Amino acid sequence: MALISMAQSSADHPTDPSKYLWTVLSVTTLGAFMAGLDTRIVVVGLDAVAGALHADIEQALWFTQAYMLGSTLMLLLVGRLADLYGRVRLYLAGFAVFTVGSLLSGLSPNPLLLIASRFVQGLGGGILNTVSAAIVTDAAAYGPLAFALSVNSLAFRLGSILGLTLGGLIIGLFDWRLIFWINVPVGVAAVIWGRRTLREIYKPREQKSMDWLGFALFTVFTFSILLALTFEGYGLSYRKIANAMYALSMASLAGFTLWELRQSHPLLDLRLFKVWSFTGGVVAQFLNAVAFGSVMLLLTLYFEVAKSMSPSETGLLLMPFELSFLAFSLISGKLSDKYGYVGFAILGLFVGSLALLVLSSISLSTPYWQVALGSALLGAGNGLFMSPNTSAIMSSVPEERRGVASALRNVLFNLGMTLSLNISVLLLSSRLSYDLITKLLLGAELDEAQLAAGRSSLALALGEAFRVLALVNLSAAVFSVSRVRGKRVLNFKTPEYGGLTCPGS
Repeated sequence: MALISMAQSSADHPTDPSKYLWTVLSVTTLGAFMAGLDTRIVVVGLDAVAGALHADIEQALWFTQAYMLGSTLMLLLVGRLADLYGRVRLYLAGFAVFTVGSLLSGLSPNPLLLIASRFVQGLGGGILNTVSAAIVTDAAAYGPLAFALSVNSLAFRLGSILGLTLGGLIIGLFDWRLIFWINVPVGVAAVIWGRRTLREIYKPREQKSMDWLGFALFTVFTFSILLALTFEGYGLSYRKIANAMYALSMASLAGFTLWELRQSHPLLDLRLFKVWSFTGGVVAQFLNAVAFGSVMLLLTLYFEVAKSMSPSETGLLLMPFELSFLAFSLISGKLSDKYGYVGFAILGLFVGSLALLVLSSISLSTPYWQVALGSALLGAGNGLFMSPNTSAIMSSVPEERRGVASALRNVLFNLGMTLSLNISVLLLSSRLSYDLITKLLLGAELDEAQLAAGRSSLALALGEAFRVLALVNLSAAVFSVSRVRGKRVLNFKTPEYGGLTCPGS
């Protein structure tokens, strides 16, 4: 492929690092914007797509799950390839794959082809998310790293906000296929712009050796654990399949760990976990993803099902979270470059936990200003946490491990998001019967007493879910606090595994 084999203009650091950083951001923010837009625009249009293709409920769920699988399965391989061969060509290839997947999704004539196309799109999106963090870290290694990463977060959130309204507008005025095809011209423009402007400033140092057995074992682990979590959400009839997938995932993870410890050129260098700034960071991010992953779904259920709001009204009512995230992400990105990453990550987790506790008190009679306050606090907490935490993770590892570090960060984030949805579904079903939840969701006819009782019970169950998620988020804060005095950078040039340098965190 010409895109993969194109020559890069320079392997040296640019003469003006600050200017080049903005050049990098001009490309990576397009990828982040597309990812944010695609995430929300597909959710908004899911019922229309399912209806047009005559898909059943399980197929409709796989329209989103296929994207998640595609964006997770190949991440560690992508990260390793980025460390061995460079970042830029791989990143642009990811843009091309995402664009092709978007085109094929819009052309899909039936549910199965759409699921396959969404997998391809997810693969491209996974490459973009993984390699972009490494590219930005390379370009901002001696500059405003957290601020640069917060710009990408800002682009993702802007895409998300636009997706809340644009999806309904496109489906209402045109055709559902356009929610996928809207990515195509942006993707083509980004690939052309990236080929003209990006340069490879990272010089691979390692022997070009790929650990294929390690990749196979890790792929079995991620595939089986994601399937297990997916089937867990389908109810008791899928419990045996879920348990079998859990057993397979644990066995493959154990085999992967034992194999990697014996390799001189492993897929995942397990010595990274000796760097507590890295380990504490990825664990904190995983727990934060578990706490945050289902929040938008829970708030949507509160407004649309418990309070009988329309989708357009719900989109507007969720704006306090989005706007607060935008503002505090930029603030934390700018200030944490000056005052340190970990402190802002800790502050963000405590603010987010407070927000979830505020939301845990909701009921049908709760005034909107209280829900808006909780949403805004949650946006502020996540905005304060994400960019500094990512910066702490990426700056704690040597540059020859940034691709793999970013890949593992994304794998754990995706697993946390998936687990969050399952936890919330289980918490809701423990208070409401499955039959009642289904009737409320589908708008089935209920008498006035049943409807009022069902909505009230749903609101209380949502409050309990927020309370549990707040405790999970507080546990993430514990891991962040533990990094304050942690080791920062691992020295891989020593022959033994124990060579650590301690410039601080």
